[in-house]
Amino acid sequence: MYDSSCPEFFIKSCLTNVVMKPKALLFDLDGTLVNTLRVFPQFIAQEFISNPNSKIIRYYLHRLGVIYNSGKKHSWFKPELFITLKTDFNLTWLRLGNGLMRAFWKFLKWDSSPHIFPGVIETLIQLKLQGYLLGIVSNGSPRLLNKRFGSHLDIFDVLIESKSIGFSKPSPIPLYYACSLLNINKADAVFIGDTLVDLLAARNAKMQVILVRTGVFGDNFPIADVGYEPISIIPAVGKDLIKVLSKM
Repeated sequence: MYDSSCPEFFIKSCLTNVVMKPKALLFDLDGTLVNTLRVFPQFIAQEFISNPNSKIIRYYLHRLGVIYNSGKKHSWFKPELFITLKTDFNLTWLRLGNGLMRAFWKFLKWDSSPHIFPGVIETLIQLKLQGYLLGIVSNGSPRLLNKRFGSHLDIFDVLIESKSIGFSKPSPIPLYYACSLLNINKADAVFIGDTLVDLLAARNAKMQVILVRTGVFGDNFPIADVGYEPISIIPAVGKDLIKVLSKM
């Protein structure tokens, strides 16, 4: 028997670099399975950009994504965000504060119900039928998991929330913990995520990773900044994920 509260166990139990067809798929939540990470910066961009077109929106999604992912803790509410917006749009602090409050209020209203990406549930069911173990590894909380994925959480074999275990991505410990609960080695798992935090977590865990473009970075994921290559970058959790896995 082992003490599952001991982080050292997760690290020691997962130390191998053997590459093989995975037994388990570990998913990030926000921006990967549910449409949240793009929505808030979209509300921000729409608040401050007059006549926003898709190119400008994509630019600011990427810009805000870099801010969101910087540092040990990722949050939209960083000084860099306020300084960037104030400078870019020549705003007064009052106009900036009012605009952010309106954007945040729109997001809260939008986020009052689950917004799972199209095709995700069907894909997860298909993967489950193919024999994969499924897990969520999120920096959120149990409340957010229930709020954003609702009754579909029973699809998963393990649910890891950083607030429950005391470690957040990009620490590798949430990924190691998921492996230990599934009774598998890290080489038996693939992590699917959408942010720099997810890529850093996979790198730190030396775990195979697949990135999806449904997060803030879209087609402009700054992989070179991390120096860790994913297996693939796919449009979304759907048929492309199944295709990539079938070739492993």
